Amino acid sequence: MYHWTLLERGYSMTDDNLKNFQIVKTIDGNEIGWTLGYMINQTNALQADKLPGRLLTRNEFGGLIFLCVFFLLLSIIVSILTRSHFTGRQSFE
Repeated sequence: MYHWTLLERGYSMTDDNLKNFQIVKTIDGNEIGWTLGYMINQTNALQADKLPGRLLTRNEFGGLIFLCVFFLLLSIIVSILTRSHFTGRQSFE
């Protein structure tokens, strides 16, 4: 139902122009998927003045990954300690 509605209402497909509709997996020897097509479409829609001034350096990216992993591990440790603390209190009461 979703695909039918998308083709008919979203892309204005009719019985006449649906005869020319093709589903392909490669274009010029390169695999194409809906995610890649969507990404290319959205990238082309970006305005030049909205593009980032620079990309992250390798060190900045590594630092962000380290911080994410650190806070993830910290939250896991705190949740384990909190759970063991409250579980231990309940068993004594």
